[in-house]
Amino acid sequence: METSIFLAKVIGLFGAISTLAILVRYKTYLEMEEDAIKNPGITYLSGFFILIIGILLTVSHQVWTWDWRVIITIASWLLLIKGTIRIVFPETVNKLIEKKKNDRRFLLAEVAVLLISLYLMYQGFIVH
Repeated sequence: METSIFLAKVIGLFGAISTLAILVRYKTYLEMEEDAIKNPGITYLSGFFILIIGILLTVSHQVWTWDWRVIITIASWLLLIKGTIRIVFPETVNKLIEKKKNDRRFLLAEVAVLLISLYLMYQGFIVH
């Protein structure tokens, strides 16, 4: 349980801060992503960083229970998958970045991540 509480705090803070930054400066964020896809090495390198974080979280937190801790486990696996996709299929990532300009669902996804992050912070800092 201590690992889950620690990860809830860390992932919650990281998710809340990063998604708030994206939501507040969404246009700037899109411009930075457009610049990044011009250099495939950035997509590839970021994939390795995401993959490392996903592997570390997945290995350290395999809690498949019907409570808040499963959110950390699912997020860990999603990061592992995201990092793998960035390395193996960077062109798919580039296409998704292009779609972000006109598709508001990506903005809604950021709001969903923010809400999940706030919930993890609540579990990590207040409940436990």
